[in-house]
Amino acid sequence: MFFLCLICIILSGCDKKQTIDNLPIVVPNIPINTESIELPSDFKPVIGEIIYLPIYSNIYHSNQKRLHNLGITITFHNTDLENNIIIKSLKYYDTQGNLIENYVQNPVSLKPLASTNLFIADNDTRGGIGSNFLIEWVADQKVSSPKAEAIMLSTASTQGISFTTQGKVIRELQLNQQQNKIEWTIKN
Repeated sequence: MFFLCLICIILSGCDKKQTIDNLPIVVPNIPINTESIELPSDFKPVIGEIIYLPIYSNIYHSNQKRLHNLGITITFHNTDLENNIIIKSLKYYDTQGNLIENYVQNPVSLKPLASTNLFIADNDTRGGIGSNFLIEWVADQKVSSPKAEAIMLSTASTQGISFTTQGKVIRELQLNQQQNKIEWTIKN
């Protein structure tokens, strides 16, 4: 009798097959551990960067005849011990350089030593093989530069694939003393 009840309970929970391919793509309103803020009109950043972070929605295998989808975790660390930083944009671009999504609609504040992350499911292949993120951050006082990383992972079938990428600063915020204005300069 016990086994009959157990089998009925198990079978009643299995009426709809849920696979990774039919899960919905969920986009968060704001990244975790951040607070949405409104910058005052007279806000003048002292420091800032645009960080390029390469990611991969999928990779080739079997002599480039098949693609292997990957789940992606993007993590952004505020490495400063005492000061918040402001994330102004977190933009996702596909392999052709087209904007897919900006995950930050309004500036968000990230506390000292806090991290924020977002996850892109392995069924979300909008980015393609050579996709990337551009992360723009600023601060109203000198802070240590944050760190951006991505982990790509798949555990399909009996294979496990994982690798990481790290962000690279491609623009820095500079104050032009002569014109008293802020400019983005290319970082080599």
